[in-house]
Amino acid sequence: MNPLFLNLERIPVLLVGHDDLIFRAVKQICRNAAHCKIKIYDEEMSEEIIRFSAEKSNIKLFYQKIKEEDLENFGLLIISTEDHEYEEQLIHLSQNKNILIDVIGKPKISDFSLVSVIKKENIKLGISSNDYSPEVQKRINKIIEHSIPSDIEEFIGKLKFAHKHPLMNREEELKTLDNITAEYLDQKQKHPLADSEFENLEKITKAVRRRANIYLGIIGVMVLIGVLSYILVEFQLFPDINEFLNRDNHIFYKMLAVGFVAELVVGSTGMGYGIICTTILLMLNIAPPIISASIHSAETFTSAAGSISHYRLKNVNMKLVKALAIPAIIGAIIGALSLTYFGEHYAHIVKPLISCYTLYLGINILRNAFKKNKKNTQKSGRNISILGLTGGFIDSFTGGGWGPMVTGSLLKDGRTPRYVIGSSTLSKFILTITSAITFVVTIGIQHWNIVLGLLIGGIVTAPFAALLTSRIPIKKMFVVIGILIIVLSLISIVKSLF
Repeated sequence: MNPLFLNLERIPVLLVGHDDLIFRAVKQICRNAAHCKIKIYDEEMSEEIIRFSAEKSNIKLFYQKIKEEDLENFGLLIISTEDHEYEEQLIHLSQNKNILIDVIGKPKISDFSLVSVIKKENIKLGISSNDYSPEVQKRINKIIEHSIPSDIEEFIGKLKFAHKHPLMNREEELKTLDNITAEYLDQKQKHPLADSEFENLEKITKAVRRRANIYLGIIGVMVLIGVLSYILVEFQLFPDINEFLNRDNHIFYKMLAVGFVAELVVGSTGMGYGIICTTILLMLNIAPPIISASIHSAETFTSAAGSISHYRLKNVNMKLVKALAIPAIIGAIIGALSLTYFGEHYAHIVKPLISCYTLYLGINILRNAFKKNKKNTQKSGRNISILGLTGGFIDSFTGGGWGPMVTGSLLKDGRTPRYVIGSSTLSKFILTITSAITFVVTIGIQHWNIVLGLLIGGIVTAPFAALLTSRIPIKKMFVVIGILIIVLSLISIVKSLF
């Protein structure tokens, strides 16, 4: 007999009998379908059935034997009577009218049987109770309900996420589903005694570890400050540090402000670090090669943290990373070498060109802020390698643009955002290292005051960026960024041409 679940909210049920089995069947139906229309026929009624039906408007009692015309408009009939002739008569009438019957306690002559439904989260299990006493059934239900893991919903969520994944073929999808299942079962085998006491112990342990990590972090910072202070005093480094901070017309303090603004933007929206830094540094009349070299040197640390986080959260598709990163490395090297040469010999042309590019990005950001979201479920035939090569070149040559060009393009193709952002972040980290090394080899290390300013400004801003994300709508933030980049780019173009 195969299980079949019916929506009794829409199907009326007829019952014949008045014993405890009929009463149990009525309670079971009402528990699983509170608004099911129920009619009970018998010459006698038990006190339990009378009291129970008095509280239910959907139950009607008829103190008589059922007649043929009473079977009209019913599809289900449940019988429990000791009168065998009456039982056979009802079975014969039901067959003639194509009514499904359940003779309680006689599954061989029944068309269906009731089940006890066990619910846990969104999981429903039907347990046949036709051949068991109420006491036995109650204990069976408790055991089965207790056996369903509390994290079953999380496990099902992972399976649903992997099912028909847009970046996987059929073979990869089945392999991923097998791995998720094997990992879940292996975890259950390792922790068979994870009852409430163990769960409480685990929570206490985690809380203690968190507190210990906080105290260790504070102690570590205090020790570091003490060591640095000792070194500064012992080796009399204050004059050198003061000279470093005041070099190039106090550029370090300006970079603190730039890093603060740029990290505020990227922490709130997930993009715009390179564009903001490039636009502001061009307005400060800094040479294009030094701008790109400084931005990529600072981004090496910030993008490393993001890449590690995405990798640990399994947001990275290594096939997509390889397709993007290898051509991006080539593009970054070509872009850095081109900027070093042209930025030195044709700075008066390169500056307005880069400013025009940042102006275009600013207009694009502003346009996207007012653009209605359209779901695109179909991937385009875009060549990922060419996209990575172009993105690497543009990012290295102009100091930014990987996010709007590469990440934005892949998201428009209908790919899964989680894997696009994670894979794009890791690829960006690889091209950032490549670009920074290329600039160090070609122009040397002459921009540490800019790099440190950007880094320290970004570190100080990170907590405020997270807070701002939860307070300011993303659309308004994009509008502000777009307008800011457009205004600064126009100022830079005007300064370059006149």
